[in-house]
Amino acid sequence: MNNRKNKVYGILLAAGSGVRMGGSIPKQFLQVCGKPIIYYPLVAMTQNPIIDSIIIVCKTEYIDEVKEIVNKYGFDKAKWVVEGGSSCQESTWKGLQFLKNKITDEDIILIHMSSYPLANVKIMNKCIDSAQKNGNGCTARPIVYSSYITEDRKTSVKQIDRDKLMLCTVPYAFKFGECFQLYNRAFAENKGITGNVFTNTLYCDYGKRIYFTEDSELNLKITNPEDLLLMEAILNLDEKKGVPFYE
Repeated sequence: MNNRKNKVYGILLAAGSGVRMGGSIPKQFLQVCGKPIIYYPLVAMTQNPIIDSIIIVCKTEYIDEVKEIVNKYGFDKAKWVVEGGSSCQESTWKGLQFLKNKITDEDIILIHMSSYPLANVKIMNKCIDSAQKNGNGCTARPIVYSSYITEDRKTSVKQIDRDKLMLCTVPYAFKFGECFQLYNRAFAENKGITGNVFTNTLYCDYGKRIYFTEDSELNLKITNPEDLLLMEAILNLDEKKGVPFYE
């Protein structure tokens, strides 16, 4: 259990449809190395001694299936499974609303996504440490490729200095009170909640600085079928080394 002054609550977003994967079921339930993808972020969050409790946000029709997975693998920290929304922002907001009367404003929430199943405990805890110190911590890594602005995705308009760019992934952590109030305001004002937006982009929309924390190239996002093969290869390599992927 977390021995810090404030508790840490994990919010796992697993309400996506995964349409780009092309399957008949959401990608978080696809099998990799004999286990559903959602298993991997859950085992990492459960094995993290700093995280006290976990809430899983998923589609209504998959709540029972998620509960079965939680029970099957003994994820005792996963105390709640709740209904998600039609977007990442709406699902996050539903998770925050559920926690409103259960935690304090100074408690930390670690928001994670099932589409990033290989984030390890080290990555999570750097977010949490930054949130304790700075109010938030967002996983990010430098851009190592040439980057360009384009108007048609076929030709370049301008090259961007990659030294001034960071690629943000997940998880990210925030103090609950500020995050809750920001979402409350955003949904009231219909700002920063539609399109390709997340909690870290919402903070930027409202002029708040986000603090980058260390990421890993192995923190893979599962988007296409090819990513499943990469994930399997990474897990098999870790197994050969005898090191759990979440350490």
